[in-house]
Amino acid sequence: MKITAPIVILALATLNIQAKARPVDVAAFLKARSAEDAGLKLIAPSPTPAIVPVSLYEKNNSVPSCGVLIAPPQGGKPRYIDIVGPEPEVGFPACIGMPSMTAFRLQGRNYVMVEYQSRETRDDIYRGFHYLVEDSGAGFVTDEKVDQGMPGESASMRRNELGSARPLEGIKRARAAAMKRSFPQWRFLERDFIADSASSFATFEDSKSHACLFAAEAGARPVSASLPEVTGDTRCAGVLASSRLTTPAATYYLALVKTDTGRQRVGIMSVTGDGGIRIEKELADALNRADTTRDIKTAKAALAVRLTRQ
Repeated sequence: MKITAPIVILALATLNIQAKARPVDVAAFLKARSAEDAGLKLIAPSPTPAIVPVSLYEKNNSVPSCGVLIAPPQGGKPRYIDIVGPEPEVGFPACIGMPSMTAFRLQGRNYVMVEYQSRETRDDIYRGFHYLVEDSGAGFVTDEKVDQGMPGESASMRRNELGSARPLEGIKRARAAAMKRSFPQWRFLERDFIADSASSFATFEDSKSHACLFAAEAGARPVSASLPEVTGDTRCAGVLASSRLTTPAATYYLALVKTDTGRQRVGIMSVTGDGGIRIEKELADALNRADTTRDIKTAKAALAVRLTRQ
């Protein structure tokens, strides 16, 4: 079973956006706001001219703020989205910088993840992620569903992490939030969620009905499959572990489950470079018949051997 979901390489994800973007005059924006350029060094380049990162001192404030200017698709004044800024007369949070800005595709839409670092108190430094999604009329807007969809939106940092960038962590959070929203009736197993810049794999459980669900996505809507579709078994006692095997031809996602009869079975889905998503039942059947499912490492090793023989 193969379902095609087009992947857009990051460099191409904003191609149509770039064509529509108008130049943004940062100096004119600061002047109109009576603000000054903060000149923060930890500001990553934007993947598209439709989004311009800005660090500034607001009027009568000596603590730096940071955010992005959005170029309207139809022209006009740019719109400012504040990402980190101090409360009035408090001095915190203070923007340290925005170390990464990364474009990616999710559920068929263009996204840009803005990673930021902020000083929340004199001693506490945090890392967080802000998600912008393309809107045909307004340009890019904040996706509140992603921003509020995962716990731990910002995390405390050690001082030796200051200035480091973790763009993949931010993309993984967005993909996890989208998976949770796609299957709200199921219990999302965050422990076993796997993601990279282009695709992700999730497992779900419904203990009342003794059911498990597997889902993969590659920038478009996720493709899901039940346990009977993946392994042929009817009832699922739970998901034990998951893993990933990357080959030149495809990325293979594995999930090890326990059935109601106590057997351990492996299910496999693959994602190809062009976005094709396939339920690999024949591969799973071969591994399950060969009794290579005592743990996820054994199943992964057996899959690697089998793929080299194809």
